[in-house]
Amino acid sequence: MGISFLDHIFKPFFILGVVIFLSFIAKESLATGNIHFESLKIMPSITVGREYSDNYFPRDFKMVIGQDGKEKIVKIKTAESVVKIKPSLDFLLPFGQNSFNLHYELNSYNFQDLKKYDTNNHAIGANLEWHFISGLTAKVSDWSTIAAASIPVHIYEDVRHYHDNKLSVIASYELGRRYTSEMQFDNSFIRWQENQFKQDNTNDKMITSRILYQIMPKTFIGFEYAHERYNRKDLPGENTDYTAHDYWVIMKFDDPTGRLNGQLKAGIQNLVYDDKTLNTGNNFFGFNADLTFNKSKYTSIVFSGQRFQATTGVVTEDAQYGASFTNTMLSLGLTHKFTYKISGTVNFAYTELEFNTEGSATADGTTQAMSMQRKDNEKKWGGELNYQMRDWLGFKVKYIHSDHNSNVPQEAFKRNQFMTEISFKF
Repeated sequence: MGISFLDHIFKPFFILGVVIFLSFIAKESLATGNIHFESLKIMPSITVGREYSDNYFPRDFKMVIGQDGKEKIVKIKTAESVVKIKPSLDFLLPFGQNSFNLHYELNSYNFQDLKKYDTNNHAIGANLEWHFISGLTAKVSDWSTIAAASIPVHIYEDVRHYHDNKLSVIASYELGRRYTSEMQFDNSFIRWQENQFKQDNTNDKMITSRILYQIMPKTFIGFEYAHERYNRKDLPGENTDYTAHDYWVIMKFDDPTGRLNGQLKAGIQNLVYDDKTLNTGNNFFGFNADLTFNKSKYTSIVFSGQRFQATTGVVTEDAQYGASFTNTMLSLGLTHKFTYKISGTVNFAYTELEFNTEGSATADGTTQAMSMQRKDNEKKWGGELNYQMRDWLGFKVKYIHSDHNSNVPQEAFKRNQFMTEISFKF
């Protein structure tokens, strides 16, 4: 890698180096903070980063004839660096106990060599929080990607353009001193612009109800039920729509400044396809954990984990491995504040995918069953170092190593990623 690698990582920051230099001689008072107009707060920010990967398209391969005359798979490793620029603008309007927030951001991806994948994604979101009398609170959030393009997972694919929207409405009500009930409605959809991808259009809805009981000042237990409906615009003759019923037991620790914060969820998921031939079982046990343990004011330990049943969709490349799979993800991270301005994080993550059926593959116009059931596991480890030079200026360096193993040779890969980032917030 040598000089070429360093050039990939630090080249975009030469222009910003002048700003960094000035930050050392500027007074801290120059960090003016948010812009205010009466009660309206305007918060602009911009993040500039560069990511280098020694295996950007990790699943690319080709078939070659070996010296023994037999075909074998050869991996194609494509190294690439991408400059990421993310300007954003927030408007926050509080009124009493209520608030309204409007957010806009641009995500620009500029490739060093693969220029045809350069993209600019525009997104806008709004959040409204309203407190009624008698303990009733309503939260409405809407996030829309108004013009976006997805970066392909294979080097020989084209950029896909799409529009998506996510709407969430949450109403919570305090029943006496210890009980809290919540009702939540979520609706999301994605629409692909290219005709050949329109069969991947989705429209998903979920209604969730939960009730929590306060057993300690900062600890709650409760029950949650979710009804989910997933709709896919499939190819003729294929139907991957399904309905899911989730039953969860919850333990919640609501103490952001204390020792323990987060929640634990465990329960049963029942997923039923409209096409009965795709059903692979009845009930499925899953869990969801997101916990932060503050060992001290300098050190925090973060644990997260999930186990859920997911779907690949028959129209995607993963369909050849089955219509649904079990996804188990565990991660553990340690964050330490060395000084007021410098902090670091190290983390480890493990993911296991187990497809429920062998699935099928199409070749020469005919559909044939696969000869094996796919199983994957991936180990990731890495770390990052953050230096908050000023209240308005921060710098980050990050490294991630991925080791993905699979009994399907095309899906196995290793990858190293190096990232640098500078952020400005006013």
